[in-house]
Amino acid sequence: MCGIIGVENNDNAAVLASAGLLTLQHRGEESAGITISGKEKMKTFKAMGLVSRIFNEEILLNKLPGTAAVGHVRYTTSAKSSLTNAQPFQINCIHGNIAVAHNGNITNFLKIKQMLLRKGAIFNHTSDTEILLHLIAMAKGNLANIVASSLRKLEGAFSLVILKDKTLIGARDEHGFRPLVLGKIESSYIISSESAAIEVIGGTYIRDIKPGEIVVIENGQIKKSFLYKKTKKQNTCIFEQVYFSRPDSITFGKTVKEARVKMGEYLANQMKNVKADIVMPVPDTGYFAALGFSRTSNILFENGFVRNHYVGRSFIKPSQNLRDLTARLKLRPIHEVVKGKEIILVDDSIVRGTTSKRLVNILREAGAKKIHFALSCPPIIGSCYYGIDTPSKDHLIAANNSIEEMRKYLGADSLTFLSLENLVKACSCADKKEKVFCTSCFTGKYPTIISRNTYKEDY
Repeated sequence: MCGIIGVENNDNAAVLASAGLLTLQHRGEESAGITISGKEKMKTFKAMGLVSRIFNEEILLNKLPGTAAVGHVRYTTSAKSSLTNAQPFQINCIHGNIAVAHNGNITNFLKIKQMLLRKGAIFNHTSDTEILLHLIAMAKGNLANIVASSLRKLEGAFSLVILKDKTLIGARDEHGFRPLVLGKIESSYIISSESAAIEVIGGTYIRDIKPGEIVVIENGQIKKSFLYKKTKKQNTCIFEQVYFSRPDSITFGKTVKEARVKMGEYLANQMKNVKADIVMPVPDTGYFAALGFSRTSNILFENGFVRNHYVGRSFIKPSQNLRDLTARLKLRPIHEVVKGKEIILVDDSIVRGTTSKRLVNILREAGAKKIHFALSCPPIIGSCYYGIDTPSKDHLIAANNSIEEMRKYLGADSLTFLSLENLVKACSCADKKEKVFCTSCFTGKYPTIISRNTYKEDY
């Protein structure tokens, strides 16, 4: 998962892009970058680390002058974590200087890369994003048509911002796997992974960019928007609402916070026969589900963990050792809250199970009497090929164990997962009855063809 943003027609484009990336930091903590254009020659500045440590006043005001910008925060899904693969990627080709920032996974990357290599292409990165730049460089026509013809060759998940001179383009794959939204601040348009990044910098969310849509923006005007490819069914990742997206971001006409509260309400109904003293969230993504659970069950809501906010998200660390260390540093129990209590512990999901087991052990050591573990999504039984670094099925605890076996491994007194039906209801827009979600990680059924050549690496 990554976060992307584009800003155009604004003298403070780099500053706004940096603030937007800071808002999207939860989507990737490994590297960050901004490409700027519009006043001088296009230039890119990127580095490993957090946004706040990379972009200071000197860099934003003096080294990145321009009126249009694209930015990126990275979380590794398809290539090693290194400065080489930090985005945006910038090239100088027959069409001029072009930069691209990408969120998702291009599943036919290996096939296209082999085709490009046979044509003489030279690759400077190991990321799947680079093939798009080669396709653009080899295409003919105006910029919008070049992008459209290039995207038609791609399969899988891709939300993109593309910059050429003062022209900003936003594009989304025909399934709509990854989010991408359009907003405006005064006479400037903004494209972002989430609406919260637009609103934080003072802008207004307008709408989602449609699956299969290209939006071309120039000089404060939408020059054109069109569908470059149609699909029979939208498949937006439902795990965005479970875990990745900010609670204040808008998805399907409502905030992610509202969806997570609903998850907790449905979970409480599934567990109405379970008795407990307190409902307790695993910070931060379990918070609103626990709140919804508490309101529905009338069981007291309590914060029983202290979170170290200077530690990042454990799920998106590139190795298991880092995930384990982060989990240990991140949460400490409040003994007086949990000692002697029967607890309903609410978290968003269980992937490998190692972090969840550690949390149960921590609460036992703090004196918890009983621990009923409740998850606001179904068991994850399938690996994601569309931009989330879930491991292969061999490492997914739910793919290889029954719920009772998982409960024993975790050391919990009970283990309950939200049903898929209830999850879809919690995330759906009230006025839309059709199913618009990708739920492959819960069902093992994928909306695109998955073969031995499908591009995915596990970390």
